Amino acid sequence: MQKYKTKELVISLYDLMHQYGIRRHNENEIALKLAAILVLSKEGKLPKGLKLSQSLAEYKGEWLALVESLKASEDSQIQRVFSHDNALEDLPLPFLHSAINTLLKYEDITLESPAVDSIRTIISNFTSSTNEGFADFSVYLLANALLGDKSGKTTYLMSPASLPLVTIISEESESVYYETINQSGMTADALSLMSENEFEVSYSDALDKPSYTKSKNELETFNYGVSFSPMGATVPKHISDNIDTYDRFIIPTKKVESANILHLIKQCRETVIASVTEGFLYSTMEKDLRQYLVDQGMLKAVISLPSGIWTGTAVKTSLLLIEPNGNNQSVRFIDVTGEEFIKKTTRRLLSLRNIDTILEYLASDEQLACATTVSVSTLKEQEYRLDVGRYLLDPEEKTVNKILEEAQTVTLDSIVRFERGLPVKPDEGDYTVLEVGASELNDIGDISTPTKKAYISESERAKNQSGILQPNDIIFILKGSAGKLGIVPEDVPTTGDGCWMVNRSAIVIRPISDKVNPKVLYAYLKSHIGQTQIASLIKGATIPNISLKELKQIPVIVPSDDEQEQAIECIDKSRETQQAIEKLVLEQQTRQDQLWQL
Repeated sequence: MQKYKTKELVISLYDLMHQYGIRRHNENEIALKLAAILVLSKEGKLPKGLKLSQSLAEYKGEWLALVESLKASEDSQIQRVFSHDNALEDLPLPFLHSAINTLLKYEDITLESPAVDSIRTIISNFTSSTNEGFADFSVYLLANALLGDKSGKTTYLMSPASLPLVTIISEESESVYYETINQSGMTADALSLMSENEFEVSYSDALDKPSYTKSKNELETFNYGVSFSPMGATVPKHISDNIDTYDRFIIPTKKVESANILHLIKQCRETVIASVTEGFLYSTMEKDLRQYLVDQGMLKAVISLPSGIWTGTAVKTSLLLIEPNGNNQSVRFIDVTGEEFIKKTTRRLLSLRNIDTILEYLASDEQLACATTVSVSTLKEQEYRLDVGRYLLDPEEKTVNKILEEAQTVTLDSIVRFERGLPVKPDEGDYTVLEVGASELNDIGDISTPTKKAYISESERAKNQSGILQPNDIIFILKGSAGKLGIVPEDVPTTGDGCWMVNRSAIVIRPISDKVNPKVLYAYLKSHIGQTQIASLIKGATIPNISLKELKQIPVIVPSDDEQEQAIECIDKSRETQQAIEKLVLEQQTRQDQLWQL
């Protein structure tokens, strides 16, 4: 057997399409249907005993006759694949001539796993031509391994992005059922025709009108279930309100990824694998579902995947391993984002490796750098947060935690007051204020003078005097450049026009206790200990953010008198250094401007 022949075939077909100017949204459909015709020909399954031949390449009439016979096939899957549209009939003859000659080269070659290799090649090489949002193929291999032995088992998969896993499982099982809302040229059926074991395909909305049912009130059940859910998609109101004859959506949800989980645990008995975005693991919106999975003993494991594992997005995701009939008293957390488990495939995309090691760590209760087991009682104490970083600390975080445990500390909110910016309008108000945001926060010390103007009324200014920035206020960015901070210079204007205020992405930290000087607190937050704590709070792959509730609770070491003096001296020196740099830059700019003046 020649392992890469299917890959070479698919790449050749794409190259021909590009060579002949066939650049359209249905490139995947054309490539897979042509490959399916080759497989059917090799297996003697073309209608009327037809075979691929040179005459098909020479005479379009014969080609059209072949396509018509496929449309009229008694095999419902063949008929459905080739009756969907006229994509094959509309192909230009010069392209057909070359494409059929390419297929004929593989007529006498054994193709290994043509369905698996075809979809794998498309994901790896032609991501720009597909909008399915597939994961790297290694993620599907991991999911397949997590399901384990499939002999004598039925597997149900849903959602478009699960299609690659369908082809993998069909290599091992004759009982695979795939439900997808996306017809997309019937590519799922085309892949089924190429599989060693054809799988059943149903084009329907599993959440709204599921296909696999016993009656109008009862779903058909399977052993295993999998969903790689669309990210950020919302469900219709009747689903969020649980207007459902199958009583699936007992936990209110507005997200498709959550609704898919509820559907799967109703449709499947033994093991369910579901992909979720990072926000699912800690957001308030999904807390009820997390609590339900944990309290019912269904959640077995959370596997954190690296950013860059999906085509077309850097959103961070995890896999949930769920046992609908389980009695789990703990949850295994595994972080596969480290170098042990990932390799770069392109500048932007990653792939998983050492899948066997991941399975070993899953089966173990050993405390490891990248894996830990957390009891249900602990998860309850943590308000059912499932973000892996909450339970697995990197070496730096462990060192910092040890230092904090041995030091005298106070919580941040016990020594400071938090202030928001003032309500402003774009172009009207009695006073002009200057907005401070992330761009004004430099890495050395004082905040640069802001340039963005806003306006505030006299009444709002009177009510919110505390929102005007004061000398040595600490500015902390909560959203966007999350964790960035700066300290307000001592000569900041505090009355009249030109006062400063923070924008909506930031918060003001204003010390109120004599236990710590503002400069000392700023130095602490900028220190290695402070930055490590802050980094652990950052969530969100698309827009990084920090919860103010969590920021308030970070421990602050109470400094000695000597440490306070050193910190104050450090900040004062930083300010002097910054002022000197700004002076030198201004002098250089002045000299530059004097050359060849207009």
